[in-house]
Amino acid sequence: MNNHTGVVSAAYSLPSGLISARDALAQEGLVYSIVLDQRLGIDSVPACGDETASSLALAACQEALRRAGIDAALVDVIVDFSILPQDYLVPAWNMSNKLQHELGARKAFTVGFSGGGGSNFLVAMAAATTLIETDDKLKTALLVAGDVAIPGNRILNPADPVSILGDCASAMVLQKGAGHTVLDFALWTDGANHDVYYVPGGALANHNPGAYRIQLDKPRFDASRQAGTLGKLVAAMLEAAGLSITQIASVLLPNVSQEDQSDLQRELGLKAEQVDPAVRKSYGYLQGNDFVLNYLAALEPAPPVAGSYVLAASHGMGFMPAAVLLRLT
Repeated sequence: MNNHTGVVSAAYSLPSGLISARDALAQEGLVYSIVLDQRLGIDSVPACGDETASSLALAACQEALRRAGIDAALVDVIVDFSILPQDYLVPAWNMSNKLQHELGARKAFTVGFSGGGGSNFLVAMAAATTLIETDDKLKTALLVAGDVAIPGNRILNPADPVSILGDCASAMVLQKGAGHTVLDFALWTDGANHDVYYVPGGALANHNPGAYRIQLDKPRFDASRQAGTLGKLVAAMLEAAGLSITQIASVLLPNVSQEDQSDLQRELGLKAEQVDPAVRKSYGYLQGNDFVLNYLAALEPAPPVAGSYVLAASHGMGFMPAAVLLRLT
């Protein structure tokens, strides 16, 4: 019996609105420039009108389950890897519970993760894989996120823009003994960087609605990326699998910016053809949803041949470097 966990399907849902990078900057009082455009490498981002994070997430879940041919009533666990604030205040309220009800996933239990930027998806995948492979009662996991920018807070670090945030939801179905195999994962956190990327106002520690904005401590963020931690994690994981980075057909990275992806490519020793920039250019930074969209882009229209390896890796916004290794079947 094959006890490995695999990716059976994935899907995403976008809002109806799309705004240009130039307009997104202007809406927050910032001036477009050629230099900034080249650094970010983002042409446009999806933007919600009347849609909510949970409504987009429901649509993504339904489509992922449809593609997998799995009834929601058979899902064992729903893992929410959203980063941005949801419909109501978390953790008292979590979107996964609402989705469980709306999907009719009656036997599932729900869990949510936060922090770590795009790495949140990789942590969710690692956790779901571990649950499925260590508990005979569990077979199917549904990973889901819905991330919608705080109004007026689409530009990350306006004083020196690092990225432009897009709105999106995505979902992925993992199942025991099926799909593209999850071979291994590597996770690490730096607790000292817990407040490199966070929302400082609106919580008990600082009940200040005016500070209800996502913040990035750019000097510490830059320093953490330069430490080379992710490169070491990936190198150790590949060595354990008997692989080199040149044997990886496709590498999925967070879509923070052109500059950020170039830095990651150098750190990991990647060739340009191993990374597809198309999703970043069209949609901007979508938090953990980046990895679902990048994964689907890597498989379409002509997926790598069976037996090829796909690596997903993220610096976790300076807090949570992480990587997952897949083998296509």
